[in-house]
Amino acid sequence: MEDRKITEKESLELISEMIRKTKEETSSKKDYNAFLFYGYGAVFVSLLAWLLIRLTGEWDFMFVWLVMFLPYLATTFAGKKKKPGAKTYLQGMLDSVWKVIGSMFGLTILAMMLMGFLIGEIDFSLMMPLSILYAGIGTSMTGLVLRERWFVWPPLLGLLVAVYMLMEGVCTNDWNLWFGFSLLVFMVIPAHIVRGKIKRS
Repeated sequence: MEDRKITEKESLELISEMIRKTKEETSSKKDYNAFLFYGYGAVFVSLLAWLLIRLTGEWDFMFVWLVMFLPYLATTFAGKKKKPGAKTYLQGMLDSVWKVIGSMFGLTILAMMLMGFLIGEIDFSLMMPLSILYAGIGTSMTGLVLRERWFVWPPLLGLLVAVYMLMEGVCTNDWNLWFGFSLLVFMVIPAHIVRGKIKRS
């Protein structure tokens, strides 16, 4: 089957769409709304989980962290319903980075459930330091792609927090606060700094 030649009108439409997409991409690059959305969400859930456990002593409230998957699922399915159009290389790269990170979250939970069934006890406590690592890797990679140093280096603090949790070994209620603090430092604060830089320029 030979390739269909596009008309001059279709060629101009394609060029116009690519220009529009590039402008939208530049705008979204400068807004960093996703970092604020997930970052503030994590801070809120971390404080909520810490407070509920502190007041009740019930560790079942750790399951409030599952709320963090709702925005991811919502944006994923919403993206599939959108009409497909031209996508720039930069946007495609960022989408791929976060698809891999999202898959790592999901696969880790499935692996923990499977291993938990095999050994007779499911323990999701390691999910917290691993989540900090995954989110930090995704944030640093985004910073490298966008050439924004404020997203490249702050996740190293998250790495230190994750290593501390893994070395401590036993999950404590304070892990909730450490998690929220980590995402505040390497997602929320850098997003505000970069937005401020853009407004000043």
